[in-house]
Amino acid sequence: MAVKLDFVKGHCGWDVMTLIPEGQAPAANELATSIKIVSPPIDGGLEVGWLGVTGQPGVFRLRMVNSTTRDWIAMCGGMSQVIGKALVETFLRDRFSVDVTRELLEITLLTPCGEIPVRVDVRNRKAVGVTTTMNAYVDYLYRGGIERLELQGTEVLRVGDYAVINVRDLEAAHSGIDFTRRDFGPHLDIVNGILRQFRQLLGLNGVNGMLYDDRPAGLADYRVFPRFYSDDLAAARVPWEFQCGTGSIAVAVALAEEGKLASVAESGAVRLEWGNHSVTPDPYGIRTSRLSFELNGRRLTGIAFSHSVIEILAEGTLTLPTYTV
Repeated sequence: MAVKLDFVKGHCGWDVMTLIPEGQAPAANELATSIKIVSPPIDGGLEVGWLGVTGQPGVFRLRMVNSTTRDWIAMCGGMSQVIGKALVETFLRDRFSVDVTRELLEITLLTPCGEIPVRVDVRNRKAVGVTTTMNAYVDYLYRGGIERLELQGTEVLRVGDYAVINVRDLEAAHSGIDFTRRDFGPHLDIVNGILRQFRQLLGLNGVNGMLYDDRPAGLADYRVFPRFYSDDLAAARVPWEFQCGTGSIAVAVALAEEGKLASVAESGAVRLEWGNHSVTPDPYGIRTSRLSFELNGRRLTGIAFSHSVIEILAEGTLTLPTYTV
């Protein structure tokens, strides 16, 4: 018999994901089910989230799987943004008895990395802005350690399980190559080689990498470029730079470590621009994420973020293919 699941599919700046209310599949089958959802023929996005109640008002349990590691992950920042919108605008509002009559909805997500507060600005039963506080994830990254590495002639900052690389360092090692391009080519081959070595060093199934530089085209402070590596290059197939919440936080930790938040520390905020619009034109135009932070020396002590694009794509019933994972 085919398995059917109620679902919501959404994205934040091309980071597509599928949300499933808990209790529709045996817990022992949730990982295999998630892998089916992110794989053909469903192609449900880069992540799957299982959302459940806790018995406390406004507090939800969230467990996540991503397509890069094909395993459970500690946190997905973009998913928290989509959840904020989905709880206001989809069947999840009634499923979880969410009150959207007030202009501010405040919830807490219990994740493997800790408690993640989410604030949703509501107007006429629509979510017009979502802010996620990622203090627990920052602590998780610091517990994982910050380490300077040199891989294939390029400096890499290990931030927890993220590989963070300054584009200028790549350019210094490989003259004449444009590492801000999203398409396949020598620029991606070089980065993937570094990420493969990073994966071997840490013994990971897949690697989350983030490139950054200080040459934004718009009003942002830095540009960022997600470069996730797995054997099937699942994330690399996304043709545009996808807005990644945990990647944003990893870059902010790296910027703090390098002393590069000092120029914007007075305002307590930094704005990130996603990709190089001149070489990878985006249908949404230049997309940004705003990060507000607290800093003690070169260490982040608090941070929250919001993405400029959050959309619901579909909701309904999903029928799983019958093959065995």
